[in-house]
Amino acid sequence: YSLRCILGYIYRCLKNYEQAHFYLKEAINLKPKEPIAYLICGEIFFWQGDYDKAVDNLKISINYKVKINNSYIIIGNSYLFKGYYYYSIENYNIALENNPNNYLCLKNSAYSYEKRRRYLVEALKILDKLLNINMNDSLILCYYGEILCNMEQYNKAILYFTKANIIDPENTHNLNKRAIAYYILQDYDKVLLDLDKVIQLDPLNSLAYYFRSLTYYTKKDINNAVIEFKKYKELFDFNDILSKTQLFHLEYLLNKNNSTELNNILTKINQISNIKGSKLLLLIRCKIHMELKMHHEIKIDLDLLYLSKGYFEYISYFYFLQECIVDFWPLSLVNNKLGIFNGFSKHMYEKSLVYFMSNLVNLDNQLHQFQENDINSLSEKVINPKNEKLYLNLPILNKHIYNFKIIWKINVKEILHKECLIKFIIKNDSEQQEHILKYEDMLKIVGLGWIEYQLPINIYECEIQLSIEINGSINMQIDYVRFGSNNEMITCIPNMGDLLLNFHKICPNVPETLKDKYFSRKEMENLLELKDIINNLK
Repeated sequence: YSLRCILGYIYRCLKNYEQAHFYLKEAINLKPKEPIAYLICGEIFFWQGDYDKAVDNLKISINYKVKINNSYIIIGNSYLFKGYYYYSIENYNIALENNPNNYLCLKNSAYSYEKRRRYLVEALKILDKLLNINMNDSLILCYYGEILCNMEQYNKAILYFTKANIIDPENTHNLNKRAIAYYILQDYDKVLLDLDKVIQLDPLNSLAYYFRSLTYYTKKDINNAVIEFKKYKELFDFNDILSKTQLFHLEYLLNKNNSTELNNILTKINQISNIKGSKLLLLIRCKIHMELKMHHEIKIDLDLLYLSKGYFEYISYFYFLQECIVDFWPLSLVNNKLGIFNGFSKHMYEKSLVYFMSNLVNLDNQLHQFQENDINSLSEKVINPKNEKLYLNLPILNKHIYNFKIIWKINVKEILHKECLIKFIIKNDSEQQEHILKYEDMLKIVGLGWIEYQLPINIYECEIQLSIEINGSINMQIDYVRFGSNNEMITCIPNMGDLLLNFHKICPNVPETLKDKYFSRKEMENLLELKDIINNLK
């Protein structure tokens, strides 16, 4: 048995997997309840890309009490490449109990948490640990910045991108990501500086030309936007759905007022067979339909987008479509006890469980004094207590989901006095619950701009009544309340401008773009060493 295991391992090192499996199968037949042959077998299946067989053999090895800690990392890696991040995390955590500073395990664990959108407590905590081990790892610094962008913390993300750039100034991926962050913060001159560096390092970098065209367009420099668009068109990959989406996006922006060209773009988009699987393409098509006032087609696109995401993320599409919304939704009399007087507000309440504060003003004329215009509101109207004490009592709201949280969209601009609070009240037939933000709590959100604040309370009832009480001198705005679920208690809502929706999340991150460096084959090959096998053979 021992000789066959060692022979199997040697042939594995020689990459003669067929011969390795031959000896390992003989070893298993001799001693079917010994773990080492299964372990080597599982690791070989991993390198062959057969992750199901890898997991099966590694599980058997663990069940038969293999005493090699790296076996948990190998099975974690198998789950990772299968996309089963919950199970990869589970196995990495076991491995880290015995070897808490294993660099490879920490990197792969951070990626697994990021893919599950568990950013703040888990992913960033692990990246902090990696930077404590090696503060000059530019890939980790860049990845840290990417996760901060996912959390809409763009200023902080730029600090990490900049540190990564100092260590590795030729990393064009890092420069592109910093340019995206600068774009969202509307620092367009710095965007162009970073993109110039990218093109100097890599003249064929199509993403840089896409962002240069978009940035010039946003600056209303249409001539340069067109020049950069033509360069992008020469370089883009027509077989890549994201590249095609970027192309159509730029074409749409540069031809907004040309109905003939917009129809030509529609024709090209409709020729794509799998458009239902691309939400970004659907968004662009919907926006073109809105420009052309094609109401029936708009409804089809919105229904497809709704089906693709469900209740909780559907609302984000309307930020991308915002400038066209008012023209599309006709004012129709849908008056009811909720104060919903127009078709768009009705749609958002029924589809996305969003209740605008402008609806509440329709129910109480006295609230008109607190209403003001705001272009960052989907309804274009918000409530501002104007430093006065204000109590908003919403009507009874019905929802058609079971377990959910309550999310308020608010913008705390300034706190003028420490003696202040914001009280959120939830009533149902059986009880009343409260969540209070005091001065110290509000310091965490003041100045962040528009955010979604998720109350840390699970709600199960179908009918509830919500209230919000504002006491003290607080300069703040309230846009809406909705039912749903976010990954974080505080979610910033950035001014995306003309950037494709959540582009910083869609554009591949460090582990995916630079996978040969992040998921180092050399590091993974060293997880199973001959000395470990010999020491564990009886």
